[in-house]
Amino acid sequence: MPFTTIWTPTSFGYNKTHNPALRQLDSSLSDKSTVSSPLNHQLHILHGGGPPLPLVYLPPFVLAASSPPRATALSPTPPPSPPMQGSSSSSFAMPSLLPPTIPSGAGGSPGRRIVVAHRLPLLATPDKNSPFGFAFSLDADAILLQLSRGFTSPVTYIGTLPSPAQSELVASDELDAYLMDTFNCLPVHLAGDRHAMFYHGFCKHYLWPLLHYMQPPAFMASSSTAAAAAAFIAANRQFADRIIEVISPDDGDLVVCPHAGVGIFLHSPFPPDEIFTSAAAAGVGDELLRGLLNADLVGFHTVDYARNFISCCARLVGIRSAAAVHGGGGGHLGFNYHGRNVIVKVFAVGIDLSHLRATLASPEAAAKAKEIADEYRGRVLIVGVDDVDVFKGVKLKLLAMEKFFEKNRTFRGKVVLVQINNPARSHGADIDAIRDEMEKIAHRITRRFAGDEEEEGAAAAAPDILVRIIDGPVPMHEKVAYYAAADCCVITSVRDGLNRIPYYYTACRDEFAGVVPSSGDVVPGGAGRRRSNKTSAVVLSEFAGSSACLGDGVIRVNPWSTDAIADAMHGAITMAGEDKLARHRSNYRYLREHDAATWAPAFDGTLRFACRDHVVMTFVGLGFGMSFRAIAVRPEFQPLVHRREEDEQGGVLRGRA
Repeated sequence: MPFTTIWTPTSFGYNKTHNPALRQLDSSLSDKSTVSSPLNHQLHILHGGGPPLPLVYLPPFVLAASSPPRATALSPTPPPSPPMQGSSSSSFAMPSLLPPTIPSGAGGSPGRRIVVAHRLPLLATPDKNSPFGFAFSLDADAILLQLSRGFTSPVTYIGTLPSPAQSELVASDELDAYLMDTFNCLPVHLAGDRHAMFYHGFCKHYLWPLLHYMQPPAFMASSSTAAAAAAFIAANRQFADRIIEVISPDDGDLVVCPHAGVGIFLHSPFPPDEIFTSAAAAGVGDELLRGLLNADLVGFHTVDYARNFISCCARLVGIRSAAAVHGGGGGHLGFNYHGRNVIVKVFAVGIDLSHLRATLASPEAAAKAKEIADEYRGRVLIVGVDDVDVFKGVKLKLLAMEKFFEKNRTFRGKVVLVQINNPARSHGADIDAIRDEMEKIAHRITRRFAGDEEEEGAAAAAPDILVRIIDGPVPMHEKVAYYAAADCCVITSVRDGLNRIPYYYTACRDEFAGVVPSSGDVVPGGAGRRRSNKTSAVVLSEFAGSSACLGDGVIRVNPWSTDAIADAMHGAITMAGEDKLARHRSNYRYLREHDAATWAPAFDGTLRFACRDHVVMTFVGLGFGMSFRAIAVRPEFQPLVHRREEDEQGGVLRGRA
């Protein structure tokens, strides 16, 4: 889920076709000899397919920024740009570029943010009465929308349409204008074959495993992988073209005035250098790494991911060392790459507590909570929410549940696991195999242990009461009801960038306290203790990024040990009340201090600090496509070919740049 913002002091409008000024800018991007400003440098990267990973691959967030020219006085609210010659008649102006007050700090004035993501934060519902066949609305649960609310400037989103609108709708000026005018969203229309090859072929089957510490399989060197990589780069170019359409200078002499910077926040793990070395042997890893290094700021979830990135840079790119950099809201690590300072920093990503409270307060959530309380009265409820993905470790969770019932006979019929499966983001034989295996294990648990309860004369259990699997999509108001009612949350990912499910569970247990109908049931094995909504218990894989964030507030487990998971689940549901309360308070304190709204200003401020020297830099672009790199030089630098022409005209030939 990438995240891109460009601040520009010139008028800002959307034009379907390139106008003369844009064509002038576009032609300058193809000149490999010199790029006269950081903004042109970044657009050169975008249009040439330079760093594809930051722009459109799902996990990362990308942020780019520019400051106004030093000698230009700007109105806080520039007038709308009139349509230029050759531009579409449907061109329209966007809201104010500059806020009423300009905050202090490096990087100049913040203007409008252009947020570029793989998917727009929209919902598309089939509607025959709509002129487009779909009714569109903002997706309030989208992490992209929640994180960008922390920006103080207006935000425009660029990305593909949500499914199934992405595959069914035909590109049109009317649709683009409607989405832009209504939601500040500008769609990128990828053809069905290209989108499938780009996302399912390359991103999900190559980049996703690579970033999650999986060695590239042998078939990655095949011709099909080359075709997927070509589709990946072509899709990036379409995103770049969309950005260039949005940046619409008034006059040609203002084309080079902004000074832009790029920041990348990777919303996924980052593997050790030996994994990237394997990818480099296949001809991909080093190019992806150099693409990331074209940014001024690279952000990660955890220190481990940042350390892996720096190690990869040292091994594959030859960067010798990273030094401490102070300023811009804290200390960072940074290193010099072709004359530019690249900063590496860890940023916390939380959840939107205000939006969660609104969801919890809805009548639908309260009704579902009562239904759950009635259905599982007298039983301990364990909840798990995961994507259907090989890295989520759901099979290990179910095997651990089987081990739990083997070890704890008295809990049979008194404990139930509800496993909610989010829809898979890709489709294939591997996803079908995961689903089939989950169902097989769940049925085996029921056959083995539900019958024992009936023979002992205990309350009869429904056939699926020990393990219930709910295949999504499940509405958010139903998920929060399960979170609030559950005595324990179990996450067993074998590799996960962050995983915010423990955050949602902890917040729901605290915020929903007293709303969920209390059954007054005694917790089995709990010495007469009763359940309380103001406490929570989280069993969390040590390979999920959130385990490092929450620390001692969770019970950390190695997901590959089903015995350890089973013991952790037993410890969680029989934990002493004081210990449970202390862990809950520790986790909830972290959530309050790292709300989703805190991410944007922290990342934004660090990026502005990283780009503080752009106004005195000249950037030279070398290379093409994914091998492109930007080199920062002194302002008086001139390419040798230009200097030679000048000297020949003066009758003297000098051989220095």
